[in-house]
Amino acid sequence: MACAAPAVSLELANGAFRVTGWNAPASPPAKGWSSLFAVYTGPADGPQLLGAYSVEGGALTFRPRFPFAPGVRYRAVFRSPDGVSVERIFEGPSKPTIPEARVEAVYPSAAVLPSNILRLYVYFSAPMSRGEAGAHLRILDDKKKPLEGVFLPGEELWDPTGRRLTMTFDPGRIKRGLTSNQKMGPPIAEGRLYNLVIDREWLDARGVAMKEGFRKTFRGGPANRVSPDPAKWRIAPPKAGTVDALSVEFGEPMNSALLQRMLSVQGPGGGIEGTVSTGPEERTWRFVPQSPWRAGDYRIVVDTNIEDLAGNHIGQAFDIDVFEHVTEHIATKTVSLTFRVR
Repeated sequence: MACAAPAVSLELANGAFRVTGWNAPASPPAKGWSSLFAVYTGPADGPQLLGAYSVEGGALTFRPRFPFAPGVRYRAVFRSPDGVSVERIFEGPSKPTIPEARVEAVYPSAAVLPSNILRLYVYFSAPMSRGEAGAHLRILDDKKKPLEGVFLPGEELWDPTGRRLTMTFDPGRIKRGLTSNQKMGPPIAEGRLYNLVIDREWLDARGVAMKEGFRKTFRGGPANRVSPDPAKWRIAPPKAGTVDALSVEFGEPMNSALLQRMLSVQGPGGGIEGTVSTGPEERTWRFVPQSPWRAGDYRIVVDTNIEDLAGNHIGQAFDIDVFEHVTEHIATKTVSLTFRVR
């Protein structure tokens, strides 16, 4: 008694779609495997998913190029050369629902910020969705009214991880003599109380709202239009044979993000590897070496593009800086501060 041929079916396992019950030839047809087997996420006449075909154990197999998207339905369609047609719907992974993201920190961390503050940094615990700052981040005045036009339009900069957001205050309102400054004044007024508010409804990169919202209260302080002066910085050298921290006190709050990369330590044998941290209100820079300090002369190399909270950098106040160079300074110059380890 002859055995019936196995029925053709479609399966999804280990991230690959397979046609079972049909013995695939070793070579694809003239029009390619996609003329027989295709996977879609949209309508019947929509484009096929991109991916790679192979024959594994006699089964025609398709692996999508991109990971499966949560909440998406996948429609696999097989049409054999002899007219057999099979179609099956597969559900993608479930959408995540457990909140993971929250605001870990906001810099500057000080409670009093200069009225000509230039940048604001928000650190999240998980990658966030982009293009949402305008809807979910705002500054309220002491009457709980949102401030209008305080940030550069469309200025939402993210680090590669999607966890650090940089917002730049409108330089046109900070620089004296410019039209926006004369008509609207600086974004922050000296002596006024403000609240930075970040909504819990901001979705992370998975499409899930944050664990909780965030609020930071601060007061506007006097404008700062004086360039940082390394000659006034105080260096506290560590002791030889220890891994004690080298510290630099600036006498004022500095740009937190730039402190992570614009100071380095050079020793008798070259660059010193170590870990950087900052003190309260970003007034202090601390450097802990990977290996114990050796006695000798060292120097701290400082990129002159380092900034205080108002965007003033070494040798030039932001108020007279070139407007086009608000977010980037191409020329790199350095100054060195020497110290001795005993």
